[in-house]
Amino acid sequence: MILGVGVDICQNERVKLSLNGKILSAEEKAFFDSYKSDLRKLSYLCGRFAIKEALIKAFSQANINLYLSDFVVLNDDLNRPYLAKPIFNDKKVHISISHEKDYTIGFALVELIDTTNNKK
Repeated sequence: MILGVGVDICQNERVKLSLNGKILSAEEKAFFDSYKSDLRKLSYLCGRFAIKEALIKAFSQANINLYLSDFVVLNDDLNRPYLAKPIFNDKKVHISISHEKDYTIGFALVELIDTTNNKK
């Protein structure tokens, strides 16, 4: 069952690199700091901002109040973003980030999963 859906679009020029400490977790900041180009850093930062805003919206529909600092979004071996923290045993969180020249979008869906193992 879907508990919440969230989407956010970010106009990249409105995000400043100096905001990285307010948007990124320590784990995310390590990746941010590893990028040499300011353009790449900005792209990463806008992606994390957009997806965290989308996550806040999705979780609020499920009556779960979270903030930017509660989320850690990392990338898997295929460079796909996933929610690393917080971890929920009864919820699956689907996320996607997309970049265009001037805009970045984040999409999040929170799904309740069946933990009873009564599958037939």
